[in-house]
Amino acid sequence: MRLSWRLSLLAGIAGLCLAGCSQKEAEAPAAPRMARVVVVTPHKFMLVTQGAGRIQSRYVSQVGFEVGGRLVSRDVDAGATVKKGQKLAALSAVDYQNKVSATAADLDAAKAALAQAAAQEDRFRALLAKGFATHSQYDDALKSLRSAQAQVQATEANLRIAQNQLAYTELKAPDDGIVTATGADPGQVVVAGQMVIEISRNDEREAVFAVASEDVVRASLGMPVNVALQAHPDIAVTGTVREISPEADSATGTYQVRVAIPAPPPEMRLGAIVVGRVESDGGPMVATLPPSALLQSGNQPQVWVVGKDDKVERRKVQLLQFDANSVTVSQGLVAGDKVVVAGVNSLADGEAVKPNAEVE
Repeated sequence: MRLSWRLSLLAGIAGLCLAGCSQKEAEAPAAPRMARVVVVTPHKFMLVTQGAGRIQSRYVSQVGFEVGGRLVSRDVDAGATVKKGQKLAALSAVDYQNKVSATAADLDAAKAALAQAAAQEDRFRALLAKGFATHSQYDDALKSLRSAQAQVQATEANLRIAQNQLAYTELKAPDDGIVTATGADPGQVVVAGQMVIEISRNDEREAVFAVASEDVVRASLGMPVNVALQAHPDIAVTGTVREISPEADSATGTYQVRVAIPAPPPEMRLGAIVVGRVESDGGPMVATLPPSALLQSGNQPQVWVVGKDDKVERRKVQLLQFDANSVTVSQGLVAGDKVVVAGVNSLADGEAVKPNAEVE
């Protein structure tokens, strides 16, 4: 009986010892987990501005007649290619031809009067030399001669004007180019200077963009711009900003920016829609992280930052840009911070980790 009691006591003591050992083993701290992190390296944010525009000619001529009249023919339509000196349109020339004929007749009469005045001046000069005429008589003859000479000069000038006006009844192309608009049809009465044909030169083309006020402040003359066809982005050239409008458009509030294109490809025809893209590094200092660094909790974006004691802590950040490949953080991180970029949803505040750092 006594022996059995002693055995029970020894068994109880052994059980307590084993239980104590098991509790100590359970309370032993776990080894820190590996954590893939990136070291924050701030850099300037690359500002990207992009917008659609249209290919236009640098030089556009709105051609019209230098005289008025009834339009009897227009030889070209919009889209036609013209050469310098080619006839574009014509006015009724009947009245101008009659004016040339009348002025030519006036010139013949003036020349006849001049011949008569010259003969009379010769006769009075000879008579004056022999004493058979007075100086007053010779002076009158000389005056008539000079008046006749002036009348001939004036009539010749009027004839040249009439001939020029007759020539102006034919409208000719001032340069090689493409007809981009017409302003009058045959049968219509036009006035001098009215636009009849608009010609755009095809040798110097440029891209014209309407730029918002917040973007135009970053534009400068000579700035490089990548210009690509909207339908074929692989067809692209690099142009330079040639002109920035000083005033905004009253309807849209945008500023017109013209980009000169050296040797544009044939596909960039007049009127083609293009996309302009400008990149500049004038933005704020930012940090770029993979999307996997963001915590999927809370209303504000957060990341895990590894402290000096290798324990993680939540850090609120402000995002500037987000896409499928990266996130751009504008506030909340400083150079040298170690940000966890894998397994972020399984960490807890103050949890110790073993960072495996790589420079981002």
